[in-house]
Amino acid sequence: MFPPELTSKPVWKFFKDLCAIPHTSGNEAAVSSYLTGFARERNLEVLTDSQMNVLIRKPGKGETVALQAHMDMVGEKISGSLHDFMRDPISSEVENGTLVARETTLGADNGIGVAVMLELLHGSYPELCPLECLFTVDEERGLVGALGFPPEWITAKQLINLDSEALGVVTIGCAGGRDVRISLPVQMEKFDGAGVRITVDGLNGGHSGIEINSDNANGVKLTARICRQLEELLDARLVSFSGGTKHNAIPRQAEATLAVDNAARARTLCSILKKDFQEEFAGIENSITVECEEISVTEQLTEKSSSIIVDVLLALPHGVEKMSGVVDDLVETSCNLARVKWENDRAEILLSIRSAVESGKNAHVDSIAAIGRLAGATVTSGDGYPGWTPDASSDLLEAACASVRRCLGTEPAIEAIHAGLECGIIGERVGGLDMISVGPDISDVHVPGESVNIESVDSFLLFLIDLLGNR
Repeated sequence: MFPPELTSKPVWKFFKDLCAIPHTSGNEAAVSSYLTGFARERNLEVLTDSQMNVLIRKPGKGETVALQAHMDMVGEKISGSLHDFMRDPISSEVENGTLVARETTLGADNGIGVAVMLELLHGSYPELCPLECLFTVDEERGLVGALGFPPEWITAKQLINLDSEALGVVTIGCAGGRDVRISLPVQMEKFDGAGVRITVDGLNGGHSGIEINSDNANGVKLTARICRQLEELLDARLVSFSGGTKHNAIPRQAEATLAVDNAARARTLCSILKKDFQEEFAGIENSITVECEEISVTEQLTEKSSSIIVDVLLALPHGVEKMSGVVDDLVETSCNLARVKWENDRAEILLSIRSAVESGKNAHVDSIAAIGRLAGATVTSGDGYPGWTPDASSDLLEAACASVRRCLGTEPAIEAIHAGLECGIIGERVGGLDMISVGPDISDVHVPGESVNIESVDSFLLFLIDLLGNR
């Protein structure tokens, strides 16, 4: 299940424990209990709240520094996998110097950050400053723990978030985000005849903050295109549509069932469209599959209802809306068409909008909401979460850059990112915090095959020891 050669090493012995405990978003109770038990066994001060956030304090020398990571992980698996994220441990193996999960996400996001904090709390590192280690819940579904923990827990004036994914990079800013939900009524009528089940699969997917500008295909978008062609050429009607799983993951797969008289012609059309998709995404998506299975159906959407739902899915945006005019190569505003599902005779559509500029985020939300309202949908959107404004004059940034040079022998890269981090919320709620975000080399987050470079974790620990020993 977990490579034995890593089990006794610093950091990795704690990451092994985390992999053995199911801890997808909303299911963090066991990990929260593990953390409180860890602290009590070592006579460390520990605090918990009603959400199961945990704070552990360790004495040291000098000024206190807060460390922060989230204890939940995204649960994604390949088609056909029998893995149960509510019950089964994460299985991983070592390949070419990386720890990788084959069929599922690994949980290195943010389990490595959690394990590094546990190592610093556990180990004998007498040179370290006093630590306040904050472990938050439910980050992946909406930064819930960061929004709810008692802000008075944090007495430090500096905070290091451990949720970044590139060694030697120091992050000093991130985008804010806001979700939009479009709820469309589904008008059904009886139909007794032939149908087809269309499945688009094998896409790269990816993290909607990190890889939204990668041009990876969206399974919902491709499946909607097939549905429109079947509607127009074969007089097909939708029966159901589903795709995507998480608000922050680009859909790797989608499925639609349609009532259609000629299943053979539908299969031929799907084969043609598969070739079109492969040509469009050549060099980007190398494993696109389009399956068309003949089935029997007993109902279908009305012609108008079917057409409206497909129209909306085709009209809704996905991808980069605007690049930054201030920071080179930084996505400023984007949208992830994240999930579609049938629920209580309605098509429920979830989109995740990110922007480094609050007005840009709200403007994009308004344009998406307008599409929904024009189609007769109910549109809802929460307040979202704030971005994190970069501070290039940060004392903590200067210290981190010096530690990168000393410990890694490289010049640090300083960046702002399009992904969301808890720093914006924590900084706003606590106030007056000097913050950075750092991490080891982690790849393919939020998708099966997620991996972490083993040597980079060892180097990352040494970097943090140096940084925290020079406060």
